[in-house]
Amino acid sequence: MCVLLSLPVLASEDAPDAKPPATPAPVVCAIPGTALNLKMVPVPGPDGKPAFWISDTEISWDHYDVFVYELDEKVNEKVDAVTRPTRPYISADQGWGHAGFPALSVSHRGGKAFCDWLTAASGVKYRLPTLEEWKLVCSLGGVTPDSLDDHAWHKGNSERRTHKLRSKKPDALGLYDIHGNVSEWCRNGKGEDDYVLAGSCYKDETSTCDMTKTQVPAWNDTDPQIPKSIWWLSDAPFAGFRVITTRHPAEAPASKEKADTPSEKKKP
Repeated sequence: MCVLLSLPVLASEDAPDAKPPATPAPVVCAIPGTALNLKMVPVPGPDGKPAFWISDTEISWDHYDVFVYELDEKVNEKVDAVTRPTRPYISADQGWGHAGFPALSVSHRGGKAFCDWLTAASGVKYRLPTLEEWKLVCSLGGVTPDSLDDHAWHKGNSERRTHKLRSKKPDALGLYDIHGNVSEWCRNGKGEDDYVLAGSCYKDETSTCDMTKTQVPAWNDTDPQIPKSIWWLSDAPFAGFRVITTRHPAEAPASKEKADTPSEKKKP
């Protein structure tokens, strides 16, 4: 079940006296089988219609724990078929905070698997954003170097750790932590492993919409497993994610949607 929320209309700078098109309201959707929900915010496209919908925050430990530890009720057989990550062998939250904090040290495979689970549970096709989609969101947020402290946890104010979601001001779209807290996984091509982390995090001094990080072996140096985990990045506590859908979250049954990404073979 999804609930519409009110949203201020975004004015047009090119025609300040003209009546701007009505902007669809954010939607809060319950996740079946859990007590959780996601707030999905419309991102305006060039024709005034939503280009896609994006979660207002990075995915929290509250959400990721339900997925990893199988705390959800199985609402259909598709949920049972979803591959879930191995349970973390490290203190994945670094002791910085758990409930209400962004999930971190998550690999792009973990982010994609979460999207598969969310899709199976809700009937709405969710996925990680492309880098181009993420950059569009960032560019529309209106956060500047002068206003960064109001909107982001960064090197100058974070004390080198993450903080609770929604503890800074939202941007012009109503999104939190596009700048700061954790960087976010985005698809950067069509390859199965062609993903990058977009945006700045709690340990970055500056922030621009062009900032990306490409995974390197050092991000998993201290992983004690052999072979090393494909789900967790022991040395990348700055790696998180948020999710998008290209259809209205209340009107997009996954069974009738065309897949947004190439089919990928699941790995154990």
